[in-house]
Amino acid sequence: MMIPTYIVDDVDSDRYIARRRLAKSGHFGPVDEAADGAEFLRRYFSESPHATAGLPRLILLDINMPELDGFETIAELKRRCGHGETPRQIVAMFSSSDNERDLERSQSSGMVEHFFTKPIDDSAIAEILETYRERGFL
Repeated sequence: MMIPTYIVDDVDSDRYIARRRLAKSGHFGPVDEAADGAEFLRRYFSESPHATAGLPRLILLDINMPELDGFETIAELKRRCGHGETPRQIVAMFSSSDNERDLERSQSSGMVEHFFTKPIDDSAIAEILETYRERGFL
């Protein structure tokens, strides 16, 4: 079963690396991309409900982006999803810095389940897959 994925990052090369790592594992697809949080939110909430049937989406979300950064995007995603709904996504944040404050902030968001330093690597992909297995999705 394939995990639908969004890569949200303003750096083309970082999206490319993430896309390649995901493809290499053979478990992710389709892979959509957005260059910033605002574009992601527009596209994510304009999809038909049928597009998200099945496995929860993986959202790989960069922290530092123009317009809406990763934390602002998470806050808006939480606001729009509501509290009573079944989560339609598993969120992993990634950053070019391993700033302890960013890690703590992501953990306290109530929505981010993984935090990785760029570039995303095979061990990060394995950790994400383990989350899906633990929840009985794979």
